[in-house]
Amino acid sequence: MPDYDVLAMDGLSIIGTVGFFVPAAILVALVAGAVVRDRRLTARESAAEATREGLARESLPEDGTATPPRAD
Repeated sequence: MPDYDVLAMDGLSIIGTVGFFVPAAILVALVAGAVVRDRRLTARESAAEATREGLARESLPEDGTATPPRAD
């Protein structure tokens, strides 16, 4: 009969492995989610600022001093 080596693991080592890797995976997911959220917020704020600047540049003065362009 062949001689087999069997690796025996007790439940404590499995709990220890899961107890380490699951919180680590949760932490990595939280950090990745925070980075993605921060980049989205930054992009949204940047787009809003660009829109405000563009509208301010294109708006007419409120005091009525705007003159039509010359036809030269």
